[in-house]
Amino acid sequence: MAPPDTSAGMGDRSPLPSIVAAVLGLTLVGYAGTGLLDRTDLRLPILAAVAVLAVPGAALRLWVHRRARPVRDLTAALAPRFRWDSPKGKVKIKKRSGGQPTHIRIQYPATFADEDPAARTAVRKIVATRMGAGVAATWDGRRRRLDCVLEATPETGVIVESDTPSETTAHDDTPEQARLRDRTTHVVQAIMGASANVTDVTFDGDSPCRIEVKYPTTTRDLSANYRNRVTMQIESKLPGEWRDVWNFQEDKAVFELRPPFPTNVRYPLMHKMQPFTLPFALDENKEIVSWKLGSKNPHALIVGPTGSGKTVLIRNLVVAARVLKIPVVLCDPKMTEYLDFEDLDGVTVLTDPEHIAAAIARTHDEMMRRYFDIRSRKARKGDFGKILFILDEFYVFKEAIADVWAAMKAADKDLKGREHPCLSLWRRMAVLARTAQIHLVLGIQRPDAEFLTGLARDSFRMRISLDKTTAELARMMWGDARVGADLPNIQGRAIATGELGPQYVQVLRLLTPEDGADFDAEDNTIWSCLVARMTHEAEAHANGTDPLEFLGHLRTVESYGSRPELDSAPLPSLQEAIEQANTSTSTPAAEEGDEEEVGVYELDVDDCVRLPDQDDFVTVLDLHFGEDEDDEDGAGDEWIEISYRTEAGDEAAETVSADAVLTRRVPVAA
Repeated sequence: MAPPDTSAGMGDRSPLPSIVAAVLGLTLVGYAGTGLLDRTDLRLPILAAVAVLAVPGAALRLWVHRRARPVRDLTAALAPRFRWDSPKGKVKIKKRSGGQPTHIRIQYPATFADEDPAARTAVRKIVATRMGAGVAATWDGRRRRLDCVLEATPETGVIVESDTPSETTAHDDTPEQARLRDRTTHVVQAIMGASANVTDVTFDGDSPCRIEVKYPTTTRDLSANYRNRVTMQIESKLPGEWRDVWNFQEDKAVFELRPPFPTNVRYPLMHKMQPFTLPFALDENKEIVSWKLGSKNPHALIVGPTGSGKTVLIRNLVVAARVLKIPVVLCDPKMTEYLDFEDLDGVTVLTDPEHIAAAIARTHDEMMRRYFDIRSRKARKGDFGKILFILDEFYVFKEAIADVWAAMKAADKDLKGREHPCLSLWRRMAVLARTAQIHLVLGIQRPDAEFLTGLARDSFRMRISLDKTTAELARMMWGDARVGADLPNIQGRAIATGELGPQYVQVLRLLTPEDGADFDAEDNTIWSCLVARMTHEAEAHANGTDPLEFLGHLRTVESYGSRPELDSAPLPSLQEAIEQANTSTSTPAAEEGDEEEVGVYELDVDDCVRLPDQDDFVTVLDLHFGEDEDDEDGAGDEWIEISYRTEAGDEAAETVSADAVLTRRVPVAA
């Protein structure tokens, strides 16, 4: 919005030309009138009368013009600061002495920050400069009125401050700093409006590195697009890469240069672990960034292309979990990324897709067992030990298990379904597992709608994106196309979920002997110390003696066969795991076009379902997961809000229990 026009009615041009024009006009009218009436004898009296009226009128007009000049000048000077909708009548002279104003009253708008000392100082200086004398300013915030007098007695509860035209804010600036300070103020006001007040500029040498701004109360600052635009324009006008911090309650913004990031951060052995908190990176303020295992961020989604540092980040999570004595199920369908953890107590490394599918089914059964104990009052939600279940390279696993499922369906015609049952169990765990103290980590190279819409969006709240993001990826991960667009192509540089939104981080360097030539002497010292902490010095925060016992022989079998020195009992067949999955979900197989019973955790956008207590099918538009906070642990029953559209085209929403079973029409293949 353009600033209001402050020029109308405030021009400082002399009225003399208009007076002369008016006198000549009256003279010509009188002269012409006597000619038309054929009364030439009246010409001299009429001209004399015009002269008698014109001289005092002109003098009065000139006097009024000069008398109003201070009001015009002061109004024009204050208009950029106050940004009145209409400046007319906002400045009034209440008293004069010897023709000079001694008391001026200014009516300012509600958007002016009269509680800001710097803003008040700026206004007083303008008044003092225009009046050419010292000014005492009395601010009445309730009436939004400013009284400026040479001497004044303050009323109770109002602000009284004095200033003179010669007073200035002292800065020990170099000439270049003074120039940049002035330019910074003009840049901020050009971007955020003339009423924005730059309260402080901090310099690093001759370059500004921190800018504090106080702005009038507005709702624009609540818009992420507005904040991004302001920061982007400041980056365009001032040198460097800037970040912003907004204080909505106090209408303040701080812009500061991003501090330089180290490209290699060794794992901090002296860092004191907190219960159930997994450190994995360093932020811009050189502070450790961690993932707190809990209901707020129950599961983690890690996105990164090959070579971005995703494997190192997952190693950080595994090591932190084991130092805290949290057991880990580590699924690696690429087979070679985590060989160094195979002999580590408390970590089960699985590489074969069939073993991973069986582990998902058994972990799901463990989750349901814990739920049963909670609902039957045999245990409370906090009585179970935490489990970290990591599935890296999900798409590799999904393609591999699809081939397995196709071969099984070819061998057994009684098997039905579009996908392996373990995928349905995985989706169910994403929604329900956090109450059972089971936390999931999903590693993929690039996300799609399968993980960032519907229930997955609400379940994988802890998100980490490595490497420079594209606009599409940034919108999917963070809802903002600009987040991560300026991230440099440095291994381990990432964006992670923070308390105030996405934050820039550098993943901690954690190399093992499997990294070959990159594994140096300092890495060896760190790894040896961590191995000792994971085995002999682990902090027992997790409950239970053996939380991975539900995996059975999966814990002692590698993807390529049984270890000779370990128990070589036969591994239960995948068919048995499938039967357990079908039994636990109570979901009969269905052909395309038929109806099937599904849990809400299996729903997806565009599914056609019949909701409880409804006869007609509806189309799912969106899914949101939540829980009631109604018990001493701050976590209640899980529920899912289903937004849908009826066949008549009406849209509505309904909340159902996370345990609800619905009827879904099986989509017909194209």
